Amino acid sequence: MKKINRNIVIGLAAMSLLLTSCYKDKNSPGFEFMPDMYRSPAYRPGESNPNFANGLNNQNPVEGTIAHSFDREQMINSLPYAYANTPQGRDSAIAFLKNPLEKSDVATLEGKRLYNVYCAVCHGADGKGDGSVVAVLIAKENYGLQPPAFNSDRLKDITEGQIFHATQYGKGNMGSYSSQLTAYERWQVVMYVQELQRK
Repeated sequence: MKKINRNIVIGLAAMSLLLTSCYKDKNSPGFEFMPDMYRSPAYRPGESNPNFANGLNNQNPVEGTIAHSFDREQMINSLPYAYANTPQGRDSAIAFLKNPLEKSDVATLEGKRLYNVYCAVCHGADGKGDGSVVAVLIAKENYGLQPPAFNSDRLKDITEGQIFHATQYGKGNMGSYSSQLTAYERWQVVMYVQELQRK
């Protein structure tokens, strides 16, 4: 008899659970046992936040801080460029700016690939200033825009800092490449240009 009563109680409990779990509103999620799992109390970007004096959730980094990464490529790309686009800034870059990348065949090959994509159209595949754009200009007898060869007396001794500075701000008729290539990529190009200087 006790076994039958126990089975009836269990059956009634199961039935009541089944009935209470059903709602007429099919869009209702039912009873939420842990609402924090559904609606996180964390603040989202762009929301107001009463914990800060200005009431904003998004806060500017502390003045003077620089984003740090253990990824060397990201670190080089996130560092601010310390030399101004002035004659004094250029002279400082010539004297003090050094390539932060270790010289390697892999970096030089990638520099060559990037050079062929972005630079060879004017400077030529071998850095002689005879790229396809220059060939069109010469055909029109416009010699004023032809860049000198990298191994010419004018360019063979320019420093890696001077080359990078030119990619940062542009030089003469050449525009800046800082929006097309990251700092890391431009340093790879610098490595390859130095190879062309020595040829």
